[in-house]
Amino acid sequence: MHHIMIICPEDSPLKEADRWLSRYGFQVNLCYTLEQAKKYYELADFDLLLIDQAILALFTDNMSALEGTPPRLVLDARPSLNSGIDAMAMGAKYYLPLPTDSEHLLKHVIDALENTTPASKAKQTAEPEAIPPLLFARSEKEQEADNLGALDSGIIGNCEPMRELFSDIRKVASTDVTVLIRGESGTGKELVAKALHNLSTRHNNPLISVNCAAIPENLIESELFGHEKGAFTGAVSARDGLIYAADNGTLFLDEIGELPLEAQARLLRVLQEGEIRRVGAIQSTKVNVRLVTATHRDLIDMVRKGYFREDLYYRLYVMELLLPPLRERSDDISMIAKFLLEKACKKHNRVPLDYNKEFDKAIRAHNWPGNVRELENAIERAVILSPPHRIEAANLKLITHLSGSKTQQTTTKTSEQLTPLEGTTLDDYFKHFVLTHQHKMTETQLAQSLGISRKSLWERRQKLGIPKKVTNNK
Repeated sequence: MHHIMIICPEDSPLKEADRWLSRYGFQVNLCYTLEQAKKYYELADFDLLLIDQAILALFTDNMSALEGTPPRLVLDARPSLNSGIDAMAMGAKYYLPLPTDSEHLLKHVIDALENTTPASKAKQTAEPEAIPPLLFARSEKEQEADNLGALDSGIIGNCEPMRELFSDIRKVASTDVTVLIRGESGTGKELVAKALHNLSTRHNNPLISVNCAAIPENLIESELFGHEKGAFTGAVSARDGLIYAADNGTLFLDEIGELPLEAQARLLRVLQEGEIRRVGAIQSTKVNVRLVTATHRDLIDMVRKGYFREDLYYRLYVMELLLPPLRERSDDISMIAKFLLEKACKKHNRVPLDYNKEFDKAIRAHNWPGNVRELENAIERAVILSPPHRIEAANLKLITHLSGSKTQQTTTKTSEQLTPLEGTTLDDYFKHFVLTHQHKMTETQLAQSLGISRKSLWERRQKLGIPKKVTNNK
């Protein structure tokens, strides 16, 4: 596998090349300054550098700044003849304008790698097995499919439930069927969606990811479907929606259970007719998208309660992929934790810390209600708080189980008292839901979960006499 280093400012269009080249099987690292790249990496170990001219412009002596580095491509957002001549004179293989498209860039990357310097060729001769030949088209996807579960694949796992999941991903990815990914929060549903896209025939086209819970209810239809100029207050110009942006690619709708009923009806039309209509528009536009959705909620239960359209549910439920929670992946927990420990050490510029037995025991003993996301945060916390040369389990700062405490007993008792019985009214359910969830959800989240506005939530509180959560200021 060829290793490529990209060095560019954070706002540079070259940053997108990280995603493009990774899809084609290259191992890519990204740094925002030349100093950062030299501090954390041995640039001589890379096969190719892609450098934004804005980085080189910071150095008066560019030749010495790049001394001892591998072949490089220089890309410039303000290309000029003089800059191009200077770049080529200082050893650049190519001087290209920014922005550039993926195919144009890939062509020059391949050419630069195949026409290496004598030193690079000597390295290849000495280590013939270290750099396999470039693999393209279907062979690349086959390689990525075989790599699912490995440390560099994005989705780590080797337990039986995960092996079954990887098998299903390989089978489903090559098709265009709609996929529903189910799993608890923090299990990695978006990673599964990315794997499906990267292994599909659409991998050269966009993957558009949308968190339905993060978009305000009054804007979600405009965000997804676009709008015409003057369609509503503030619509000063026409705008394409995110579904149109995913044309010929994949649309990933995370937290699909949070989608309002009106937007659900519009989405159903996209699935049935393959077309979208902007808010305020008369005519529809054809789109060709592969839909992947995810949720941690029970959609069938939401259908029963009228919060989710039954016809949309059956349109989404063509193929279902189940992500097991971390607590059911005991064989994987240590492997994931070791990987995250190494990642956290690099992120915070710490010397590598040994993964010791005490640390592993503490990790395995925890129930991980937040799954892999919670594990990553806990390990990062431990790396920051631990002494320089030893990782300490106490610094994970895991929330202690409170099963025997007065707080937990009170919570359990309250939950039992509020459990709705068969035949309760909608007002009873509303009151039960708010009292049960308001300690861990904001008013906006409560309103979204109930499918109503914040104003309606406030009015129903007044009508039913539901007290707001009390903040303890002691």
